[in-house]
Amino acid sequence: MTASWAVLFDMDGTLVDTEVLLLEALSQELAASGVRAVVRPEELRGRDVAGNLARLTTLMPAPVPAPELYARVEGRVLDRLRLGIVPLPGAVVLLGALRRARIPCALVSSSYRAMVDAVLPSLGAEFAVTVAGDEVRRPKPDPEAYLTAAARLGIAPGRCVVVEDSSTGLRSGRAAGCVTVAVAPTAEPVALGVPGLTGLTVERLARLADAEAAPAGHGGTG
Repeated sequence: MTASWAVLFDMDGTLVDTEVLLLEALSQELAASGVRAVVRPEELRGRDVAGNLARLTTLMPAPVPAPELYARVEGRVLDRLRLGIVPLPGAVVLLGALRRARIPCALVSSSYRAMVDAVLPSLGAEFAVTVAGDEVRRPKPDPEAYLTAAARLGIAPGRCVVVEDSSTGLRSGRAAGCVTVAVAPTAEPVALGVPGLTGLTVERLARLADAEAAPAGHGGTG
C-alpha cells in the first residue's frame, strides 16, 4: 500500500553538521588569500551556496570569480566528507524507523549535488528523492526545491512534513504548502518545534501530516 504522506529532510545542520566543514574550508581559502576576517557560522547558515560565495568574494584582496572560489572550497570539503561524517543525534534512528514504516523520504539540500552525494553514504539511508541546490533555478527560501521533491514523490505538499534547522529552509517549506518542523530554535511559525531529531518519531510526524489543525504557517511548539 502506497503511503499517503512523506517526510522531506534538509541536510546541512539537520541530518549532518557539514556547515562546520564548509566554514572551515571557507576560512582556509580566505587565509590562503591573506584575509584574516572571521566569518561566523550564523552568517552562512541556511543560505544558498551562490549567495554565500558572492558575499565572501568581496573579502578577497583580489577579485576571485565565485565559481573558482566554490571549486576550491568544494574540493576541501569533499576531501573531508569522503572520510565519512557522523550524522547528528537521532538521524540514523529516525531514518531507519521511517524506512521500516515504508514512509517515503526526500533529501532537499541547498548544497550542490557533489556534496549531497558525498554525504549520503554516511547516512545509511536510501531516499526516494534527492534534490540538490544546483538542480533548482530558485534556491531556498523559494519553495521550488520542496515543490520539486513533493512532485517527484507524487504526494501533495500539504501531506509532506518538512524537517529543517534554518529559518531560510522553514520559509521555503512553508511557502511550498508543507507542514514545517524545526529542529533548532527559530522565530518562524512552525507546526512543531523540537530541540533535535531525537524528539521526533514516525508516530509524531504522522500526526502532523494527518492533522487538519496543522496547515502550513500554523504556529506552535507541539
